[in-house]
Amino acid sequence: MRVLLIGPEWDTGLWTEYCGAGLQAGGHEVASLRYGRDLARPVSLWGRVRRRISGPHRFHIGRVIEAMRRDNLHVLDAARRHRPDLTVVLKGEVLLPETVERLRDLTSGPVVQWCGDDPSWFPHIMAAAHLYDRFFLAEPSYAADLARHGVGAEFMTHAADPDTWGPTPSEPQAPPEWDVVFVGDARHNMGHLPSTRLRVDLVEAAVRSGLRVAVWGRGWEKLDADSPARQRHEGLTLLPAAAVARTYRRAKIALNAHHAQMREGVNMRTFEIPAAGAFQLCDAKARLGELLEIGREVSVYEGVDDLVDVLNRYAGDDAARARIAKAGRRRVLRDHTYTVRMAQLVARSHGEPAG
Repeated sequence: MRVLLIGPEWDTGLWTEYCGAGLQAGGHEVASLRYGRDLARPVSLWGRVRRRISGPHRFHIGRVIEAMRRDNLHVLDAARRHRPDLTVVLKGEVLLPETVERLRDLTSGPVVQWCGDDPSWFPHIMAAAHLYDRFFLAEPSYAADLARHGVGAEFMTHAADPDTWGPTPSEPQAPPEWDVVFVGDARHNMGHLPSTRLRVDLVEAAVRSGLRVAVWGRGWEKLDADSPARQRHEGLTLLPAAAVARTYRRAKIALNAHHAQMREGVNMRTFEIPAAGAFQLCDAKARLGELLEIGREVSVYEGVDDLVDVLNRYAGDDAARARIAKAGRRRVLRDHTYTVRMAQLVARSHGEPAG
């Protein structure tokens, strides 16, 4: 099957690339187009001159609009060249409804959407939602919002790429360097996203417990200088993904703390930590038990007050951590790789059982 895959260019993740590899593993001919690449490039000398003349805000708005125009044209050009049997849009917040409608004409089969964020944050996603033949959500609670717009949406959780996240045979075995690591943004002051201090509170509680804690990501450096979390901040980024995976394996506990937009479902980290062969301590989510067996394949905590007790319990129980990490990785390799997820997406896009 010829598949056109349209997804974001991210500096902190490879969602589009993972999905493309999963589709190719299923025997499909895949043409991938990553939108947002123009914005990821440094501003040219001429661009810097224009920014100085027009002012930074006017220049930025113009740059975003021009990049979006090019992205929409590139998507349609790719569809004309590839003539897909299936078009898969990952998020696609830059795609105009007119572009999605034209994609339907250029695709001989379904045009489907897999949205990893709250679609209501993105006007273009909401305006085009009714044009997709299938609309998949990583967070199932947003289906009710879409239903009010006459759109039926289905839950499809995230996945992990074991080739990227898994340990290598040559990786040396060493004692844990940290008790607890967290890799992710602080989220308390991201500006364009809903603000929450939960991650800050969790990490600060872990530090105050006396455990060896390390954290990577944006926003931590903006905390007050006396913040325990800021004092354990190791860097703004930890890339590539293989470096994150090694860090998980070098800690006793890899902490997972979801952003507030994930109300019931789980993030990519939920599968990436066990794919790395690491022990995961995850905040409890309503749909987590459907995906990993709690207490056997993943361990959970219920808020800040519960976190420290659970951390201390597992930090001192090497056997339990090893047992859960091994079972979690085995489950991810069976049920939650991108090869599995893309096979499910293709089947469900054509109205077939996911298997």
